Order: sequence, then structure tokens, then C-alpha cells
Amino acid sequence: MYARHVQAPLVVGLGRVGAAISGLAPNLPAPGSPPAELAALATAPAPGVAVALRAALRLGCRARIAGTHGADLLGALARSAIREAGIDTELLRAVGTSACELVTVAGDGTHRTRYAGDVGEPVAFDTAAAINGAAALLIDGTTPVEQLRTAELARAHKVPVILDVGELRDGTSELIAATNVAIMSEGAASELAPRGELTDALEEILAMGPRAVVITLGDKGAIGRHGEQIVRCPAFPSDVLDSYGAGSVFHGAFAAALLSELPFARCIELAAAAASLSLRELGPWQAMPSRDDVLSLVRTRR
Repeated sequence: MYARHVQAPLVVGLGRVGAAISGLAPNLPAPGSPPAELAALATAPAPGVAVALRAALRLGCRARIAGTHGADLLGALARSAIREAGIDTELLRAVGTSACELVTVAGDGTHRTRYAGDVGEPVAFDTAAAINGAAALLIDGTTPVEQLRTAELARAHKVPVILDVGELRDGTSELIAATNVAIMSEGAASELAPRGELTDALEEILAMGPRAVVITLGDKGAIGRHGEQIVRCPAFPSDVLDSYGAGSVFHGAFAAALLSELPFARCIELAAAAASLSLRELGPWQAMPSRDDVLSLVRTRR
């Protein structure tokens, strides 16, 4: 996506890193039945800012993460995986206990349980150092009040801010107003703007302050609005094994496309293609598509 002689743009991700333990089984055992034998097991950083950054990295960007992970074994494993992927972890701090997602994917369904973990005491970090050299800032929205300062500093330095609105919290509206692009699930959008039509929700959220809004729709693709332009992007066909974390892949791929100076519609299309390809394996960390795979899939619509 970028010429080899030009330094790749740096995407900075801000947020809290959790862990995901995913298993593949032939069936989900009923209560009281013998345990199901797992055919595969994977432990990786949970969907969120780390997965988004890895998607951007795979699509040709450099990546730095700032924030926290649990001060426990799961947190250490997640940090190690992030570092080994090539993401700068110097501004990642250990505090509290890890949030953990337990996911079982089986032929008769998917079972998910979640331990929220303890975020611990707030950790101060150098906001200016976090965005130093950044071409884009990804924010996971887990601590909106604390993250607002970094978003405002980034925008003051003309660094585009992309927000993942996964869950509404105190300060989410203010953080949305400080971002350039707000990306959210259909569920989050319906909470923010409980209107009958998605186009109405886009208009209402756009009025909160961002320059663009994208709503991801799962197997129906995505819809977005930039100014007066409304873009609908159907999902790409895929062999689906596990859909967990595809939204995080979408966010990171969108950031990479944005930094390639692609038009808004093309950014959504490339992000949708990357998300679709991440469904093929157990968990998005293992299934992360390459740049060539994403571009090949996009070309099928030309």
C-alpha cells in the first residue's frame, strides 16, 4: 500500500488490552454432560485496540500502543504477543487484572463468557509522547474522560482521530465530538441515536461533531456518512469460522485505508474486506489477513 522507500505512517492506539482464550469444539456441551473435546485452542490479545493496530500493521502501517493491560499472566502474554507482532509497546503499562473473554466456537453455536477484570488505579502517561510522529490515533473509548485530552491534543496537531464506540460510557458523547471518524456497531448506534432508519442515526451522530460516521452491520456489511455522502457497503462473502473481533479488524483496516488517502467509500470497502477475511480462523489475531489478500478480495468487486 506504501512505497518501500517512504516510511510507513504511524498509527497510535490508545486503550485497555484484554486477553481472549478461544476454543474450537464439535459441539457445545449441555449442562451436566461430559466436557467437549477441543480441536483447537488459542490465547491472544482480545478484540479491541491491539487487534485494530495489528490490522493496520498488516496493511502497511507502523503501530504504537499506549494504555494499559493487566498486571498478571494474561496481561503479560497479551503484551508479548503485541510486541512480537511488531507493535511498539513502550507506552503500555501493567495495572489491575486482565479482562478476559472465553469463547467456544462449535458446530451448534458459539458460547462467550467475559470477566471484566479490574482496571486498577489510573495510570498517567505522556500524552505528547503518545502521539509524537503519529499519522492517526485510534481510541477504544474504554475511558472516555481520560482519553478526551489525548484526542483533543491529536486534533490540535492535525492528527485524525478514529474512535471505536463499542459501549456507551460517561463522556462518550464528548469523545465523539472530539474525533474525526466514529466507528460503531449497529447496537451502539441505536443507543446513541434511537431512530428508525440508519440514515437518520448517521445524521444525528454526525451532528455530534465527527466529520464521518460508520456503522458496522455484521453480515450485512456497513453504512457510513461523510458530509452529505452516504455509503453502503455489502459484506464480502466469506467462509465463516469465528466472527469474534471482526469489528476491531475493520477499525484498523479503515485507519490504514484512510492514511493511504483513499476516498471514504473505498476506506469502508477495504475495511469490510479485511473484516470478512478475519472470519476464516479461530480469533482475529490468528486470522489477520495480509495486504495482498485484502486487495485481492476488493478487486473481485471491480
